Amino acid sequence: MLTVTPTEKFERRFCRPREGRTLIVGSHIYGGKEDRRKRYANAWGVDMLAGPGVDVVADLEDWGMVTYLLPISGFDHVECHSVLEHSRRPWLMAENITALMAPGATLDLRVPFVWRPHAYPSDYFRYTTEGVRVLFPRIDWEGLLYATDTHLSKVAKLMGLHQDDRVHLARCEVMGFGVRV
Repeated sequence: MLTVTPTEKFERRFCRPREGRTLIVGSHIYGGKEDRRKRYANAWGVDMLAGPGVDVVADLEDWGMVTYLLPISGFDHVECHSVLEHSRRPWLMAENITALMAPGATLDLRVPFVWRPHAYPSDYFRYTTEGVRVLFPRIDWEGLLYATDTHLSKVAKLMGLHQDDRVHLARCEVMGFGVRV
């Protein structure tokens, strides 16, 4: 029996990327991660570190880097999965991502609500749905909710697991899909 994960349910219900040019924020491929650029006909990958899957190296907190990208801006769809927690100033990154989007462009966003600290190169923040609304005031959210792909039996096991003097909890994230107004 195949089980449909909450992520798959969310994508089926809400995710309708606008056709056209797509920007994958945090596109560096590591640890068996999928090259999400391959899901789209015309996709660019941007990351703050060079490597596989990265077409443009840029720190999207930095307006100077964004103005460098502006000639190729006007993206019709932006995907930003598990990136904002690594931003020292996520309000700037969110504002700059929005600036790179064309009016009517879609945004597929995933950010951790609960998850273990992890580096790339550092890990700073966790988010609520209301926090996401504040970061992206020009996005009309069609779907914005909490979800986890971890089964409850695993959650119970993970709740008490200590490793490196840290409690590791099951991952729960905020998933959002919306349109730039």
